[in-house]
Amino acid sequence: MEILKYISKAATTWFAGFFPHFEIYLAVPVGFSVGLNWFDAFLWASLGNWMVIPLIDFFYDWLMKFKFMKKFSEKSLRGKWRKRIEKYGAFFILFLTPVTGVWVIGIIAKALKFNRIQLWLYSGISVAVTGLIIAILANMGIQFFS
Repeated sequence: MEILKYISKAATTWFAGFFPHFEIYLAVPVGFSVGLNWFDAFLWASLGNWMVIPLIDFFYDWLMKFKFMKKFSEKSLRGKWRKRIEKYGAFFILFLTPVTGVWVIGIIAKALKFNRIQLWLYSGISVAVTGLIIAILANMGIQFFS
């Protein structure tokens, strides 16, 4: 029965990381709130957040059939972030992902036909570092107020 509780907590945290607008910033605290330790909250939130990249990469054409995704894509491609990615290249993904979120980065990068390996690697590093910082700071805050 304990394993089912853990799976439920991990799935909740994973889904919070995957969901647009929540992403890594709320997923890690969600992991803490459901009772995960700092590492598990970091792990499942980061994995959930990063899984957006393969989803967009493999299913971009199919996702663009949905009106809300097409609108999201068009809005993302009109913004200043597209120009910055075009100017600075894939390395900029490391710095842009925490600011704009994985959904925006994935859509812009796929639309601009970025190298798959660079996109997956740089977005993964960015999500992991951001998630780790959030997990450590949240854990320090919890310990401070306990």
